[in-house]
Amino acid sequence: MRIPKPRILFIDAYDSFSNNIISLLSTTLSCTILAIKIDNPILLNSDEALHSELRHYAAVICGPGPGHPGSERDVGIMKKIWRLGEKEMIPALGICLGFQSLCLEFGGNVKRLKGPQHGIIRRVRHVGEMEGGGKESIFEGVGEVHATLYQSLCADIGQDSVSATDWDSTKWDSPRRCPELIPLAWVEEKDCVGNDSGVKDNRVLVAVRHTTKPFWALQYHPESICTNDESKKVIKNWFRQAQRWNRASGRKQVDLNSLIVGESSTRESLLRRYNTHQLVNGNLVTQSKGDAEAHRNISDMYTDYVYYSRKITLPDHISIPDLVEAIQAVCQNCIILESSNAHEKSSGSADVRGRYSIIGLDVNDALRFEYRASSDLVTAIWPKFGHGYREMGSCSEISLQPFGGIWPFLAQFLDKRRIVHGDDDSLFWGGFMGYTTYELGLESINIKCGTRNTPESRPDLSFTWVTRSIVVDHLKGIAHIQQLVGFESDGESGWIEYIGSKLVHLFQSKSIYRNNTQSLQSSKPPTSTPKTNGASNHPNGKSHPTNGISKHSKIIIQPTNATYERKVRLCQESIFSGDSYELCLTSQTTIRQPRSSLKSPSWDLYKTLRTHQPSPFASYLRLGSATLISSSPERFLSWTRDGLCELRPMKGTVRKSPQISTLAQATALLGVPKEKAENLMIVDLVRHDLYSVCGAEYVCVPRLMAVEEYRSVFQMISIVQGQIPCTGKEMETKEKYTGLDVLAASLPPGSMTGAPKKRSCEILQGIEDTERSLYSGVVGYMDVGGRGDFSVTIRSMFRWDDEDTPRSSNLDDKEVLETWHIGAGGAVTALSTPIGEREEMQTKLFGTLGVFDLLG
Repeated sequence: MRIPKPRILFIDAYDSFSNNIISLLSTTLSCTILAIKIDNPILLNSDEALHSELRHYAAVICGPGPGHPGSERDVGIMKKIWRLGEKEMIPALGICLGFQSLCLEFGGNVKRLKGPQHGIIRRVRHVGEMEGGGKESIFEGVGEVHATLYQSLCADIGQDSVSATDWDSTKWDSPRRCPELIPLAWVEEKDCVGNDSGVKDNRVLVAVRHTTKPFWALQYHPESICTNDESKKVIKNWFRQAQRWNRASGRKQVDLNSLIVGESSTRESLLRRYNTHQLVNGNLVTQSKGDAEAHRNISDMYTDYVYYSRKITLPDHISIPDLVEAIQAVCQNCIILESSNAHEKSSGSADVRGRYSIIGLDVNDALRFEYRASSDLVTAIWPKFGHGYREMGSCSEISLQPFGGIWPFLAQFLDKRRIVHGDDDSLFWGGFMGYTTYELGLESINIKCGTRNTPESRPDLSFTWVTRSIVVDHLKGIAHIQQLVGFESDGESGWIEYIGSKLVHLFQSKSIYRNNTQSLQSSKPPTSTPKTNGASNHPNGKSHPTNGISKHSKIIIQPTNATYERKVRLCQESIFSGDSYELCLTSQTTIRQPRSSLKSPSWDLYKTLRTHQPSPFASYLRLGSATLISSSPERFLSWTRDGLCELRPMKGTVRKSPQISTLAQATALLGVPKEKAENLMIVDLVRHDLYSVCGAEYVCVPRLMAVEEYRSVFQMISIVQGQIPCTGKEMETKEKYTGLDVLAASLPPGSMTGAPKKRSCEILQGIEDTERSLYSGVVGYMDVGGRGDFSVTIRSMFRWDDEDTPRSSNLDDKEVLETWHIGAGGAVTALSTPIGEREEMQTKLFGTLGVFDLLG
C-alpha cells in the first residue's frame, strides 16, 4: 500500500510571493501543499471547521503579506493558529507577516523600521554559526545565509535596550519582555556599512522559536531568487522538527472523509473552466440574454481553415510603413506590431533590437471581440463577408455565463481553431491581435474599478481575428504573405499573389526613386540642410510639428511638480506602514489639439515616434474607437508552441548622456541596491504568477538584472521562464493549459503595479486620480499555431473617438478637437526621493511628448 505524502497547509495573506514559497516547499520537502486565504469564511468564522481542517495536515505555514499583524483584516486565520489549544496544536512556521504575528501574540511589539528593507539582500547571523550552538534548532548545520528582506515593520523584543558590551553574550537568550520566545537569527547594521541600502536599524530579529509550542518563524524570504541555498536547509530542518514534535505528542495526520477546504495553488485551466461551465450551464446558451444565434454562428466560424503563405525577399531600403502604405489605407481599423529598431546599430543583442514585425491586413473586415471589465457580455463585431453571417458593422452581445468568463471564452475559441501545419519560419500564422487595458488586469486580481467615469462603449479588451497578414523577418530580410482560408475553398483565391504583385511594384518604384535620388545627390550638392524625420526647418532652429498643426493651438495638461511629488510621498507612507513593498506610480498628460487635415494624422504621429524612439515592440493600433501609438521597449510575455513562457520585467533606466555613454558605465550606475531591489521585487512577483500555471519545478530565471543598451537609454531587465507541463495524454484532453492561461494569470503587468500586486493596486487606485486605460495594459497576438507575444504599453500615447468635440459652437466651423493621453511614471520604494521620482517620470514623459514638438 502506497503511503500518502504528508500535507502542509499554506495560509495565504494575499502576497505576491506566496506561490514561490509553495514551490520551495514542494521541491525541498516530500509533501503536498494546499492553500487557503487568510479570510476564508468557512475557517475564519468557525473554530470547529478550522480544527477539522487542520487534522488533515502535518504542519502549517503562516505566509507573508501586506499590512500589520495587529489588524484582523491582514492576518485573519493566522491569529487562530497561535491560539490553538493543546488538543488541536499543530506545528507552524511563520514567514514575515506570520513572523510578526507570532511575535506580537507572545509579548513582542511590532514597530516601523527606520529604514525599510524591500528587495534588499542581507547577511543573516544565526544561532547555528555559534561554536557548539544551534543543535536541534532549525539552523543546525546551516552555513552562511544571505537572504532577501521584504519588510517595513520589525519585531521589538527589547533588543535595543541591550548595551553593546552585553549584546554578543545575551542576544540568543529569551528576553525579559518575551520569555516564551527564543531568538534564532538577526541582521545587524555592522554588516551593511557603506552599501547604500538604506539600513538605519542596528539590530533586527529575523528568526525565532517558541519555548514550548511547536512554533517557529522567519522574517526573511527563503524563497526569493536572491536568497542563497543555505536557507533550504532551514526549511528541511523545520519540517524535521515539526515531524519530530508530531511523533512525540502522538499527533497524527488524519485522512478524514470530510472535505478538505485547502486547494492547490495551481490555477484551474481556462479550458477546464470552460468545460465545467458547459456541463453546468450548457442549456443556458439559448436562454441567456446574450445572442444565441451569434453564439451558434461563432461556434462554426473559421474552424475548417488551413494556412497558405508565400515568401518574398525584401530590399534593404523598404520599411514597414512603406509596406503598410502600399497595401492598405491606414485610416481604417489597423494593427501593426513592429520591431522598429531592428536595424539599429547602437542597440545591443538581437533580443534588444527585435527581429520580427507583423502587419494585420483587412482588419476592417475581420471579426472582432470587445469586452468591458466586470461585464457578463462580450460583443462580437461581425466581418462583412458572406458565410451567412451578418453585415459589416453589426454587433451581437454574447453571454459569458456558459463559458465561465472572458478568458475561457477566448481560450475555447482559439483552441477550436488550432492549426498544426504552417511555415515554421513565421512566428504568426493568423489568430488574435489586439490589446487589453490596465483595468482588465485589475479584474483579473478581483479588484473592482468602482464608479468609472468613462463611456461604457470603451472596451478593456479588443481582439481581432486576423486571417490575412504579413510577417517580416528583419534578420533574413524576408516577408511572409499569409492567409487562413477554408479547407474547401479554392486555395489562396489569388489574394496572396495579388499582395505579392503589389509588393513587387513597391520595390521597383522605391528602387527607381532611390537611384534617381542618389544620382541627383552625386551630381548636385545640397544647397541647404536636409530635412529629417518629416520636420521642416525653422529660422530659430526649432521644427514645426510634422502633422501640420500649429503648436500654439494645443492645450497640454500635465501633472505639476508639487502634485506628483506629493503622490510619491503618499506611496512611501504606504510602504513605511507595511502595506506595500513597491508602488509603481503613474500619471497622465493630455494633449488637446485640432485634428489635422491630413488623411491619417495618427499614422503620421506613429511614423514620427518610431523614428525618434525606435523600439523592439512598437505598435500602431486603430481598433473601433481606440487609437494606440506605442514605442514600448518591454516585452511582457511570450510563449512558444511547446509551452515555454517567458517574461522580461524591466526596471531600472539610465538615459544616455556624455557622462553615461557605455554599457559598462550604465551597469555600474544601475548596480546599486535601490535599482537592483526594484528589479528583484518584480522578478519574484513574476515567478509567483508563473508558478500559478506551471506549478513547482517548472520556473527558472536564466537572466537576472542584466543591463541592455537601446538607442537613447540603458535598461535593467531580467528574464523569467516557465514551462507549461505538456504530457502526451494532457495534450489530447480539452483541459490543457496554454500560454493564454499565463497571460490571464499575470495581468496587470507586475512592472506596472508593484508588490504585493493586489494591495498595491488598491493603494494606487486611491492615489492616482484617473483610469490608466490602454497605458499599463498589453498589446500583442495569440496565433493559431499555439504561440503568443505581448508587450507592456508604455512609452505610448492613445486616444478615443468619443472625446472628439467641435472646436466651437459655430456651425460653419468644421474643426474638431481631439484628445491624446500619455502615461508615465516609475517605481516608488522606500529609497526613492520625491524629486528623483518626479524627474524620472518627466524623462519618460518628454520622450513621447516630444513627438508633438512641445519641448522646443
